[in-house]
Amino acid sequence: MQKFLYKIDYVLQRFLTSLLFTFPIIKLVKKAYFFVRFKTTYIEATNNVVITNFDKPNQNSGITFLGKCVLSRNIEVDICGGIVMGKNVTISDHVTIQTHKHEYDGFSLYENKTSSSSLEIGDEVWVCNNVIITNSVNKIGKGAVIASGSIVTKDVEDYSIVAGVPAKHLKYRNKINYGKA
Repeated sequence: MQKFLYKIDYVLQRFLTSLLFTFPIIKLVKKAYFFVRFKTTYIEATNNVVITNFDKPNQNSGITFLGKCVLSRNIEVDICGGIVMGKNVTISDHVTIQTHKHEYDGFSLYENKTSSSSLEIGDEVWVCNNVIITNSVNKIGKGAVIASGSIVTKDVEDYSIVAGVPAKHLKYRNKINYGKA
């Protein structure tokens, strides 16, 4: 039954984030679905966005939004390990976030054995275009920027700018200065 519900959720999200649902009046249907599905109004999803459990459900499965989150086009977010999204997170086009992996050592590949890990994405994080965040990442720090085309395989520090394959620290950005000149 779980597999069936996953498929319905997947198809609904693909449909509700199609171009048709970018028109203002129809966009309310998409917002209502995301509110019912994730119990939040913080999601601003544009086109072809899927947030679902791509693996077997477990006690950590799910996603929590602590504040506004903008999800651009062609994004897949795997929530089977559990994800906490901070405030004012921006995820650009063609991003894949994985929280599970397939095990292969000591198992028959036919068994399809998997494991999952949780992910925390801090406040004010910007994930640029064409980024892959693997299941080995547990934390992306507050204010971090992940450059376009990066593959993130380990945790990212607060205010760090990372880039590359695999992503490496380049420099730190200035801390956010709200309302101060």
